[in-house]
Amino acid sequence: AQARAKKRSGRLVLLFVLAVAGTIAATYGAALLILRLAGQPRPGPLHPDLLGAVAGFTLLVCGVACAWKLAALRAGGPAVAEHAGGRRIHPGTTELRERVLLNVVEEMALASGLPAPAVFVLPDEHGINAFAAGYSPADAAVAVTEGALARLDRDELQGVVAHEFSHILNGDMRLNTRLSALVFGILALSVVGRVVLRSLRHVRVSVSSSRRGGKGG
Repeated sequence: AQARAKKRSGRLVLLFVLAVAGTIAATYGAALLILRLAGQPRPGPLHPDLLGAVAGFTLLVCGVACAWKLAALRAGGPAVAEHAGGRRIHPGTTELRERVLLNVVEEMALASGLPAPAVFVLPDEHGINAFAAGYSPADAAVAVTEGALARLDRDELQGVVAHEFSHILNGDMRLNTRLSALVFGILALSVVGRVVLRSLRHVRVSVSSSRRGGKGG
């Protein structure tokens, strides 16, 4: 099962690479269209200089966004859990369900030989869910939804926490963090594209206004 999971993870990374290549191709097509609309048609569909500039710009935006996201996520699992809206459970809590969760996490840490991670609860999350975050077992965090605390008994909660400990032990958190950074890099391109389209709309309006005023194209 682990071998199959690793193979699927490799395919997922390959799909992200193809997504970046597809984004470069789409951006290149948009650049050709913009040049044509601006009155600068270029013969033929292939222009190495323009393609190189588009690819460099796309990779630069993706790289900067990924590096920024990775730097933000390197703060460790607690920072990720807090970013997701989690509330940290302190060891001295007197709330019964939170005490049970802390005891379960400590038991799983002893059973697996891992350091006990920081424990978070996601308030206002009524579904049964949980996640583990962090780059290594030393900075890991386990977050459990409010719904899981309210609806699961101790044995069921122990099963959920054990599942999250398997992610910590097998290094799945590190891969998920890197994939999250890649997704953020691709999403950053859409933000840049939206800004460019808005600026082009304003440029088009100003050119039309100047033409109506008889000031030339």
